[in-house]
Formats: sequence, structure tokens, C-alpha cells
Amino acid sequence: MRLSNLETGQRRPAKFFMLMASKASGAEMADVVKMFLYRPEFFGRAISEIFTEVMRGPSFWTAGEREFIALRIAQLYKIQYCIDIHTEMISIASTGEVDAADVDTARPELRAVLPFLEKVTRSPDSVGESDLAEARELGVSDEAVIEALHVAFIWDAVDRLAYAFDFKLLDGQVTKGTRALHQFKYRFPAFTLR
Repeated sequence: MRLSNLETGQRRPAKFFMLMASKASGAEMADVVKMFLYRPEFFGRAISEIFTEVMRGPSFWTAGEREFIALRIAQLYKIQYCIDIHTEMISIASTGEVDAADVDTARPELRAVLPFLEKVTRSPDSVGESDLAEARELGVSDEAVIEALHVAFIWDAVDRLAYAFDFKLLDGQVTKGTRALHQFKYRFPAFTLR
């Protein structure tokens, strides 16, 4: 259900930012950004900090691999909005290291951890140590598993919100919006989150 507050309910600094960014890019601000900037003290400020750290901070997983995990979570929920964005983001962030359409192009470590993340997402009560056996054989550490779980967790939340609020992609948002998100490492200007 689309909420009118997400269209126009942001504070003045956020509205100014959205207007200027839309003029600069030639595309209307994406629904996900509108959501983050609406009542930032409730969700946007905290998730913005987490996004920057989880998606672009130091990690065992490359930026492209983290985007691939995000894509896989969106595919599990069948959220086309997020599928389209992460498919584009993979091509930007991975610099050719992984193809969004072919998991076999990914490192074996990523291929080994994906079934574990899917099971955690779909049936968490049935997850056991054996679900990580292949990843362990490839040397994937506890820290790397936790980093992958963090990526899956944040996108699990965003995908559910995208579904609940009926996010839609408009012309230009996939290419221009994803490039901006990548360039700014998922960080919003501080003044928009006050």
C-alpha cells in the first residue's frame, strides 16, 4: 500500500536534497530513499549507518558479492524493485567479478554460503552447523559468515518494506540511482537525517 507520507512527508532539508538530487540526475528520487528520509529518527538514520558499514565497509566479501547476496534475498521474496536495483548494482560494484545472471561466476566461497543464507531466511529454525560445512571447507571464517548474515538481514528488512509500501521503479532510477548509491557508499548527507 503506497502511503502519501512517503511521497511528501519528509522534512525540509530532506525535501531540498531530494529536489536537487532529482534535478541533477534527471530522475525522480527512488521510493527506498523517500522511505529512509521520512522520519529518519525512527529508521533512516540508523539504517543509513548500518548500510554504509555492511555494504561498503571492510569485509571478506567484495562490494559486488555483497550486492549478490542482496539480490539473492530479493529473489527469495520476489521483490522486482529490489531485484532490478541489485542486478544493476552488481554490474557497477563488482567490476565484472560476478555476473548477476550466473552464480557460477562467483567465488566458490560465495556460492557455498548462499544456501546457508537462503535457509536462514526461509526456515531459520532448521539451520544447523552442517549447513556451513562446504563454506568451512573453503575457509570461510565465522567473521565472514557473520558479515554475510548482516547483509542478508538488512536486505530482508528492506525487501519486506518494499513489498509493504509497494515500491515502484520509474524511468532512470535504476541506472542513475544505483550509481549515486554506489558512489556515496549508501551514505545519505547528514543534514537529511536530522
